[in-house]
Amino acid sequence: MEVRNKIWEEFKQAKANVVCIRRYNSLQRQLNCIYQIFIAVCAAVGTFSFGFSDKIPLIALLSIAVVSLIKAIFPQIIQPEQELCELDGIMDYYNSFMNKLEEFFYELDKEQKTDDEVMGELFTLKEDECKKESKMNKLIRWIPKCMQRKVDAEVQTYIDEVYFNIYRQDEQK
Repeated sequence: MEVRNKIWEEFKQAKANVVCIRRYNSLQRQLNCIYQIFIAVCAAVGTFSFGFSDKIPLIALLSIAVVSLIKAIFPQIIQPEQELCELDGIMDYYNSFMNKLEEFFYELDKEQKTDDEVMGELFTLKEDECKKESKMNKLIRWIPKCMQRKVDAEVQTYIDEVYFNIYRQDEQK
């Protein structure tokens, strides 16, 4: 039974990592988009308003300078797309990791493998996972508490709806 509990805990953590990366990347890409749009709008306003007023181009230029300075001082606010793509790769890894864990459950349910065989394979799988988790922790610079609560709630809802309902239905039959 302890093998199944270990697999289950690893599965829940992997699902939480997938949801967290997805939400984090979405938020970071939105911030990147807003930043790019802001710079483009300020540059356009500054360029096209020169004929109307001398102050508007100066304000637009100062706005661009301030936002660029904030980005330089606080690089965690605007994360490069390359790092977000690396996180996408880690998310893909965790999706395949979850598939492998589900395969372990299947093999145990069908008695195709023993607990010891599955545990050995799980430890081998965990060696790669540790490297990915370390990389993920370096790339995810901050997670607000509200995002963490949403991640936890989404993972719990997923597990309840997909797995617990299936097992409850099997038990009722």
